Amino acid sequence: MNKFIDETGEMLNELAMNGFLDDQFGSVTEDGIWLGLILEHKAIIQEDNQGFFTYEIFDSEDDAQKAYTYMTQHNWKF
Repeated sequence: MNKFIDETGEMLNELAMNGFLDDQFGSVTEDGIWLGLILEHKAIIQEDNQGFFTYEIFDSEDDAQKAYTYMTQHNWKF
């Protein structure tokens, strides 16, 4: 079973694994969740301790940054 919802999720994960993150927060092993911000694609990605990967795409980089800041300050999950 593939942990990615679709090809976009797989592409975003590949970008994250290749160092194209603008920021990251949390730890799958320590916190049970990890978030990554990829501003170029206006996306926030998330992986949980079960290996499930989700993402959300925003209308602008500013919207993605604001949502990411909110999520990291409030331990938010998709």
